Parts: sequence; C-alpha cells; structure tokens
Amino acid sequence: MKVKITALYGATCRFSRLLALKLREEDKVKHMVWSFFLTLAALTVWPAPLAFLAVFVIGLLKECWDFRFGSGFCFYDMTGNLIGSLFGLVLGLPLIALICRP
Repeated sequence: MKVKITALYGATCRFSRLLALKLREEDKVKHMVWSFFLTLAALTVWPAPLAFLAVFVIGLLKECWDFRFGSGFCFYDMTGNLIGSLFGLVLGLPLIALICRP
C-alpha cells in the first residue's frame, strides 16, 4: 500500500511540474488572458454560472476548430481557459457586486 501511495505522489508531482511549465508558454498565457477578460465581459450580462459556461464553450469550440483545422486539441489550452475563467469569476464577482450595489 505504501508503494502505491508513493508512486501516486511521484506521478502527481511530475504532472504538476509539467503543468506549471506548460502554462508558462505564450499560447497558454493568451488562453488565460482571453478567458479572464471574456469572463469579466460575460459577467456584465449574465449570472456567474452562465457566464462561466459561455466562456468554457467558446474555449472548447476554439479547441475543436484547432483539432479540425489547426494544430490539434490541447488539454493544456483548455486548462489555461479554465484558470483564466476562474480568476475572472474570483475578481469579477466582487467588482460586479460593488458596482451594482443599490
């Protein structure tokens, strides 16, 4: 049992290091930035769950386009989209609440 836990821990550490390296690439940073600002924009017209879903679907459609016509579907691009959208929600929701306060 201890061997399995150690192997799982090692695999998790390797994956997190790879993810950190991948998310520093220029393309992934662009995914995060675009998703962040799209989420902020979507929050101005829709409630948070719908805004998040809309931005996620836009990112997914972009990756499907890449799969069909571009460089291929990239899990790390989708991860960048998710991170950008989450930051957009975390920073955007308090701002919207502050601006729209009666």
